[in-house]
Amino acid sequence: MQLASAILIIALSSVVVSARGAAADAAPARAFFAQYIDLSDKYDDKVANLYSDSAVIRSFRRYPHGLERSMQLSGSQWKTLVMKVMPLARAQGDRSTYSNVEVSMNATKVKIKANRYSVLKCYTDTGYYMVIERQSNGAYLIVEEYSETQPQSSC
Repeated sequence: MQLASAILIIALSSVVVSARGAAADAAPARAFFAQYIDLSDKYDDKVANLYSDSAVIRSFRRYPHGLERSMQLSGSQWKTLVMKVMPLARAQGDRSTYSNVEVSMNATKVKIKANRYSVLKCYTDTGYYMVIERQSNGAYLIVEEYSETQPQSSC
């Protein structure tokens, strides 16, 4: 009986250590996402530097009359667009907040999923995610991003 108890304690200890290790591994990814949010909230066009030139940026838009459209841009195209529209976003107060952030990791990439709320248009995008990858210099870059948008306001 004591042997079974000892084995159970050891097994539970390794699960706790493993969970703590996973949380520690996710810390740099969460810090990256916090930096992304901070730059976005400040309407700082340096947020464009967080994207890889070869990133895949996809957006899905639903119109009120039923039409659906998909858009895909490369990271370099997205960076150019961000630089152009940042002053307009600032003027309109167009920003997003994030909740229910989940971080999942594999060997080389980290997926950050969240509910993205559009403050300007008052809707929640529950399909939002980004995938980041550590580069040879140790820094993370966004290599994939997906969002769902709507043209009309729900305010």
